[in-house]
Amino acid sequence: MTEAFSTFRTDRIEASGLRELGALMRGFSRRIGADAYLLFEHRPQTGSVGLIACDWPFDMIAEIGSEGLDRLATAGIACAPGEAAAIVALDAEAIPADISAAARENGYSSLICQSLPVGDALFVAVYCAAGDGALDAEEAELAQMRAIYAISQRLKAKVEIASPLSVREKECLSWVAEGKTTEEVAMILGVSANTINAYIAKAIQKVAATNRAMAIATAIRAGMI
Repeated sequence: MTEAFSTFRTDRIEASGLRELGALMRGFSRRIGADAYLLFEHRPQTGSVGLIACDWPFDMIAEIGSEGLDRLATAGIACAPGEAAAIVALDAEAIPADISAAARENGYSSLICQSLPVGDALFVAVYCAAGDGALDAEEAELAQMRAIYAISQRLKAKVEIASPLSVREKECLSWVAEGKTTEEVAMILGVSANTINAYIAKAIQKVAATNRAMAIATAIRAGMI
């Protein structure tokens, strides 16, 4: 799908990274219960987008185009890291009418849209479902955190900056971002689950976040992990 839209592909990620992200997005999509997914870079200053991975029907994305994706990203429905995932009906007023029509013509009825800030870049993930109640908001929140981390590891240029986080706090956030549970991280690092929770709680406080997902997103955006 991305090859057909090479004129607005992202230049932030190497070709191998694009393939890997596509495979990850397919897995996230299955767990969320989506019938189709889309991942793209959004540059709000210029209104341009860079397609990364997608299994939307060709006709649908061709009809929406890069301008439509820009409008979708700025429609106010994209959940920020740390926010509850919102399942939005495609006939909702906030969704541009032409995008809603194109999606419904292809059988979709609802979507989840998420912002994925990484460093100075902004990425957007969209998951569409045909059936009402098919999308799992909790799985979408986990996918958002993991997608942010996965993208951060595949950017062409990564900048290391001074971090208030300790080595252990960075390790804990990184493992959680990879999808590990507290108990699994405890086993990996050879400490108790209570110790892992304490490290993560300190990290959340240090980066002025309110929960794990926001702490991970903040740390990635600032180049701390």
